Formats: sequence, structure tokens, C-alpha cells
Amino acid sequence: MATAAEAQAMRHAVALAARGLGHTSPNPVVGCVVLDAGGRVVGEGWHQRAGGPHAEVHALRAAGERARGGTAVVTLEPCDHTGRTGPCSQALIAAGIARVHYAVADPTAQAKGGAATLAAAGVAVDVGLLADEAEAVNEPWLTAMRRGRPFVLWKFAATLDGRSAAADGTSRWITSAESRADVHRLRAEADAVVVGSGTLRADDPHLAVRDREGATQPLRVVVDTGATIKPGARVLDDAAPTLIAVAEDAGIAHLPRRPGVETVRLPRAETGLRIPALLAELHGRGVRSVLLEGGPTLAGAFLAAGAVDKVVGYLAPVLLGAGPAALADAGITTIAQALRLETADVTRLGPDLRVTAAPIAVPATAPSPRRTEVFTGIVEELGEIVAIEHLGDASRFQVRGPLVTEGAKHGDSIAVNGVCLTVVDIIEDAEGTRFSADVMAETLNRSGLGALDIGSRVNLERPMALGGRLGGHIVQGHVDGTGAIVDRKLSEHWEIVKISLPAELSRYVVEKGSITVDGISLTVVDAGSDYFTVSLIPTTLALTTLGVKQAGDPVNLEVDVLAKYVERLLGRDNGTQDKEATS
Repeated sequence: MATAAEAQAMRHAVALAARGLGHTSPNPVVGCVVLDAGGRVVGEGWHQRAGGPHAEVHALRAAGERARGGTAVVTLEPCDHTGRTGPCSQALIAAGIARVHYAVADPTAQAKGGAATLAAAGVAVDVGLLADEAEAVNEPWLTAMRRGRPFVLWKFAATLDGRSAAADGTSRWITSAESRADVHRLRAEADAVVVGSGTLRADDPHLAVRDREGATQPLRVVVDTGATIKPGARVLDDAAPTLIAVAEDAGIAHLPRRPGVETVRLPRAETGLRIPALLAELHGRGVRSVLLEGGPTLAGAFLAAGAVDKVVGYLAPVLLGAGPAALADAGITTIAQALRLETADVTRLGPDLRVTAAPIAVPATAPSPRRTEVFTGIVEELGEIVAIEHLGDASRFQVRGPLVTEGAKHGDSIAVNGVCLTVVDIIEDAEGTRFSADVMAETLNRSGLGALDIGSRVNLERPMALGGRLGGHIVQGHVDGTGAIVDRKLSEHWEIVKISLPAELSRYVVEKGSITVDGISLTVVDAGSDYFTVSLIPTTLALTTLGVKQAGDPVNLEVDVLAKYVERLLGRDNGTQDKEATS
């Protein structure tokens, strides 16, 4: 249990960490306060820039010998690796710190482990003090580490009737000077500011930070699919570095070549460039936070890709009645698909209102409500679990599967070992494409997904497209129960696998009937009250996880949906007949 002095120290450490926003990428912002053995503050510090001393080192230097026997309060788990600086865990041990309170665990494989090192050295370690506050100040970096792409904050300015400009295209100025000054704060805290070519042509924005003393200028990014930027554009000056993102087939001979201006080629989407590819490129350049400034078309593309983590809207008490909306097509066609936000803050800036909100997480263990998904049980790809993030009693899985993620977007469904999951993010990097999906506690407990670990191989299938050929049988992606491999017997051309069967499912499993095992459509060879057998051909053994399952390994089971419908219909008929017989 933390003391009042330790809680106050953590609150101050969070404030110290905030001073590093916009200066530390690709590193996190971190604050640290050191208390002596009597609970008095004797040192403090924050991570001020990438490559410089970490927060703990600054605080320990300030404390000196007074740190011995004292307590270190730090917003993020002390690192345990040697990079451009040494491990903070060892610095704390060497300083004689007796107790460490840290708020949030380090999610990176490279740096985590400091808590265990401290504990092994006899230091008392506590985690979770003011965790919500520490998460909030480090939200961009934590999001980037957990999702493998930069954190994206979409900022827009609009009238009360939702217009971002007048009918003639003019937009200077819809909002007040106070709102515009606040935008420079957001730019100063971001690693990159992104706009589209439409905004560039309409407004010729500069995108650099002004009137913020000591600010690190963000990377200015122009999404210019057709390479239409003019040589005199203001973003091409030397006030800040600029990256022009163009299509792979765009002609670039006419683009300016000058220090501080780079061009990168990215794959096309149906319109514009692929947003996951853009974010992967930025992430590879050390960008951990993106401020998306527009315009409406680019904002729609980011939202359609599920790549907006927070929204800040500046609303002016102005009415226009006509002109472009703040948001263009985001792939939303009905009210049921509307992206719902949770309001985090409403602040008045001069005459305007600044509204801060974030998308509400939707449980991702069932298909999107806008359509019913149907699978066939024909596995398309053998994927791999590459990351698992525990979110309370739920988990977020990152699954590598280049084939099933091709053309996929936020909200689509993919079956993982026969469990229908909803895509939260598409992530592209040098190692390929992967998707993330949230799995709620009920699904983890009722299926075999809870037993998966990083490196586990999984069967992947996309839903059947309208008009597609049904190759297996109708599969819903809703697991009815779990079984386990009982026995495997080799024959000359195939392998017979015996699988245990929950008693409540036995009435649906019959010889020559269909069953789905870990998402694979199979025909039942033999069935008993507590087991069934299937015959696996070499192709199935080679291309699915059933080729490596051993006795005792769990499997997800989904029985034939038609059998359940038949049972219901027969049950109604029998009930009707019984009533007629007694009348």
C-alpha cells in the first residue's frame, strides 16, 4: 500500500513526464521522483530527449547519497536493457534504493524485466500506483508499442453545423485565435503532422510549430498519391523536415530535391494510399504519435482503416449551411455502423468548444452487427500469434496472416481456429502484415484461444463472399465447445484422429456428418457418446494446425448448424403433437 507521500510523488512524476511530450520519440515519456528513507523528496527528473539520460538517472543524480534506503517512484517500469544508455534497474540497485513504485509495466520485449531484476536484488517492488494517470500521459507511446503503429489523433475544426469551410472553399478563420494556438500545442506534442493533397491545394498549410518555446518540430507528412505538390508549397521550406508519400507508380521527377525533404513510395488503396502502409513507414522512422490534420477525405480513409485513436474537435459558434463537411466517406452507410465515441473532455477556448473523445471499444468476439458472416471451414492460411496484450480479463491478439489480411479493414471478420473475431487493426511492417483482434473473457474460457501463446500456429479463414462457392459446410465461427486430441493412428494414405466430445454435443455428431475442428471442416468417420474420429489427408496435415496437435491438446468444436436447426424444428413439431394428443 502506497503512502500519501508516495502517491503525491507519483502525481508529480506524471507531471514531470508530460514535459517530455514531443521530445523523446521513439522512447516513452517518463517521470521519476526519489524519496529518502523518511519520505521526503530528494530528487526528481524526466526523460528529456531520446539518447539522453532516463528519468531515473536524472532523479538519482539529484538525490545523491540521500537515495540510499529510499523509494523511487516512476511512471513506467524501469528498463532492463542497455541501449544508448544503461539499464535503469541496475542504476536503482547501485544507488541503494530500497523500494520502487512504478505505475505501468513496460510492454516491450526489449526493455521489460526491470521489475524482476529489482526484486531479485532484494528491492521491494510495487506496480499500479496512479496507473490511469500514467497511462494517459504516455498514451501515444503505449499505443504504438501495443499496436505496432503510431498513435493517431485526428484534429478538425468545424462550425456548429459541421462545415470545415464555406461553399467557396474559404476557411480562414472558422475558429478563434485561442483554438489555433491550442493546435500548436498538439503539433508540439506530436512526432508527425499529416495532411492530404486536397488540404495542401486548398490551404497551403505550413504545419510547423509556432510560439512554443523549445518545441521540437514534427515531421510534416503530405499524403500526395499522384505527386501533385507544387515547388512553392509552404511545407517544403526548411522550418521542419517533410516527407511526401506518393503512389508506387507516380512520376516524381518534378518533385523538389532539397535537404529536409524526402519522398516515399507506398501501395495504392482503392482511393489514395494504403493507410496501414503509411503508418508502418512512419513507425519505421521512429514516429510514435501522429497528428492528423486533414482534410475530410484523408480523415475518412484513416477512420475506415480503424486507425484513429482519439479525436479533438474545435467547434466554433458559426453556421454556414453549405460547404464541405469535416468528415468525408469513412465506409459507414447505416446508423448501425456509426463509430461511437466516448467524450473525455470538453473545454472552452475563447468562444469555441474543444471536444476530446475516443472510439468506444466494441467487443470483438462476434461478427459486426451490420452483416452475418458465414465461413466454410476450408482453412486459407496457417497464421501465427505474434503478440498478446492482456486487457484485464480480455486479451488483444496480434496474428500474422498476409493472405487473410489482404484487403481487410477495421471491422472485418476473420476466423481464428474456428472462432470468428473482428479486426481491430491492420499492421504492416518489414516482417509482413498482421491483424489485431480483441478476445473477451467468455471466449477465452469457452474456446481454446486462452491456451494460445506467442508463436502458436493458428488456422485462418475469411468469411465467404456473396456468391462464393461453398467448399466445406456452413460454419458460423461460434464455438459450441472444446474437445481434446485423444489418439492418432497412421494408415497408408491418411491419419485417423480420435477427439473427445462434450456430452451435450454428442447428439449433433453422427457418422458421415460434418463438424468443424479448430476452424477446419471435416467429415465424421465414427462417433460415440464421448468421442468422434476424423480422417486427415496429407494436405490437411500439412496446411493446418492439426498436423502438429498431440494427444491432450485442446481443440475448438463447432457442430453442424443445420443439425441444430433440425433439432429445433423437430422439437416444435413434437411439442405441437403432444398438445394435440392431450386436447
